[in-house]
Amino acid sequence: MPDQEPQGQGSASELASFGEELRREREIRGISLKEIADATKISKRFLEAIERNDHATLPAPVFTRGFVREYARYVGLSVEEMVNRYNYAASTDDRIEKPPHVEKYAATPPRDISPKPPAKRGIPPVYARVNRNAIYIAFIIAALAGVAWWGIQYRWGMAEEPEAASVPVSTATIPAAAPPPKPIDDDSKLRLAVEVLDNAWVTLEADGKTVVNTEMLRGETRSFEATDTFRFRTIGNAAGLKLTLNGAVIPPMGEDGEVVKNRVFDRDALDQLRGASPAEGAGEPRTQS
Repeated sequence: MPDQEPQGQGSASELASFGEELRREREIRGISLKEIADATKISKRFLEAIERNDHATLPAPVFTRGFVREYARYVGLSVEEMVNRYNYAASTDDRIEKPPHVEKYAATPPRDISPKPPAKRGIPPVYARVNRNAIYIAFIIAALAGVAWWGIQYRWGMAEEPEAASVPVSTATIPAAAPPPKPIDDDSKLRLAVEVLDNAWVTLEADGKTVVNTEMLRGETRSFEATDTFRFRTIGNAAGLKLTLNGAVIPPMGEDGEVVKNRVFDRDALDQLRGASPAEGAGEPRTQS
């Protein structure tokens, strides 16, 4: 009588091939057990037990089937097919607690687990079919069309130039522009120009507000405006200043080194400066205490 296969031996071999196939599929895809455990929240110890067919470590089949389902879904295998294969392999194994009314599923044909070439990346297939030579030709045609258009525009411009040159020019004499009117003196403001001929200490007020209170140095020029009155509180060197009020030159107010005080120049003084003849001179400015 031939030797009979021990009970559960075929089923154990089925489980061994089942766990081995899961491991091969995972390694082909470059996926680690830790990655599956982190994604599915299944203990890495149970995942290792499934691949080693360590059923003593695994929980009841109802939980193990859930592990197999999540494992297959993450790796990219057919979930129902792998669960059916587990059920078939575990249906007659005495080492595993069998759920009631477990039916055997027909063995599925062997799967092709050979490494698959990686998917090609780069230009999408639609654009990959475009002939690049056609693009280059279209670009060249567009460039030639642009050059031709520019040439036509250039020729039209050259043809229009003689016509523009033949337009008669009127020989009528253009009247000369009238000379600009002479500026009218504007006496709405009093304008005092100060040119420093030699260093002098100057304290000057414009409409009662002090505008200078410092030593003015040789070569310095300043101009000031007032509505009614300029008052020199102090000039430390009377001959050191050359003064002009609204264009009228003010005669020197003293000698070298002479100190003068409280010299006032207002509109009356301006009228006197403009009314005095060269022979008569402008006279002295008013002095106020």
